Amino acid sequence: MRIFIAALVLIFSFQAKSNCEDIVIDNLFGVKILDDINEYAKKSNGERYDHLPNIITFEDEFINLERDDDFDSYYIRTDENYKIHNISARKVFVYSFDSFSNDCKIQKSKMVTMLSKFFDVKINKFKNYYWMDPRNKSIYDDSTITYDDNNINLMLSAYCGYYNIDENITSVLFVSWVTEEYFQKHVDGRWTKIEKFDDKFIKIFLSNSSGYQL
Repeated sequence: MRIFIAALVLIFSFQAKSNCEDIVIDNLFGVKILDDINEYAKKSNGERYDHLPNIITFEDEFINLERDDDFDSYYIRTDENYKIHNISARKVFVYSFDSFSNDCKIQKSKMVTMLSKFFDVKINKFKNYYWMDPRNKSIYDDSTITYDDNNINLMLSAYCGYYNIDENITSVLFVSWVTEEYFQKHVDGRWTKIEKFDDKFIKIFLSNSSGYQL
């Protein structure tokens, strides 16, 4: 995470004031929200998924952005007009059920603390949510800050997803910058809020699900 913290000065262009409503983020990993995808990828490389109606996804190998060694891969999602609504980075951790260590949660906590200091906002401005995706029986530990930028509501998140893949616990740290419109249609409308969970619950929950592919 050290490289990512150092790189934030280059990755984020912003003006930070004393409360979250004054946050302005110019780009994330060199990509701007609501830009046309042509700036970063060929439209012909977009993929459509049944669980994301009216959304086009551009996966890691097809996009041109400012990469950081602390993340394994990236994706960008656009609307039907190829305007960017989601910029995300991923870091993957894999453990057997017997050796599971929640490194994702540790790194997420560090990320939220770092972002709160970087933007000079109180850490309690990041709201914590816990989710379950019924489609693939995955669960999520999410910390998000929501703010307004020129009458467009945007969300900056650090969150962990937990999956059973090949009978291993795969946890993924995501850092995402999305429009609230995208969140309401494709996250809040697809995921189910659940109670706060701990490591024991993660192991029990995932022991009853399998077969997911990232």
